Amino acid sequence: MQRAIYQSSVWVRTGLLWLAFMVITWLMAGIAYLSHPQAWQNVPRVQTDTGWSVFLSIVASNILLFGLIALGNLFVRFGAVTVGLLILFWQAVAIGWTAGTNGFMEPFPSFAAANRAFLFVGLWETTAYVLICAATVTKSRLISDTFPAREWSEQRRFKELEFSRSERAVLATSILFLLGAATVEAFVQY
Repeated sequence: MQRAIYQSSVWVRTGLLWLAFMVITWLMAGIAYLSHPQAWQNVPRVQTDTGWSVFLSIVASNILLFGLIALGNLFVRFGAVTVGLLILFWQAVAIGWTAGTNGFMEPFPSFAAANRAFLFVGLWETTAYVLICAATVTKSRLISDTFPAREWSEQRRFKELEFSRSERAVLATSILFLLGAATVEAFVQY
């Protein structure tokens, strides 16, 4: 897996990370759904918030997450693991658990409604997380073969970290996916 992520194109990295992210997310959602069936029973109807405040809140929280993933990748790597990868996969666990237990700020009336929302919003938002990770994961400034680092096998300055045209395209796409998902969640009734 390390070779596939760090020595392949950004497109292959994206595919591998997206597949792993989705497997973890859906596995956690399934476990949570089966272990907490009461979360989907007698769910009270709530009025969903919409508008610019929702849009700005979504964008702000996701920009923070983007920053953590990217900086975690850009700063340090221990063997095959970066802090950004850990954050990305923690998100997969958290999103899956939240989905399976209906732990959303505004609970869904059914699991089918939650899945419909995932197709319109969550899929694009989580894909944006994967894209930002895939574009930055190979750019670590400090690399060690062990954790904790006894010595750095590679040290680069931030100026030396260059992004290819494909990686820049993936970065731009991640921003577009994020803005699109936030727009749909804040302004479109799906």
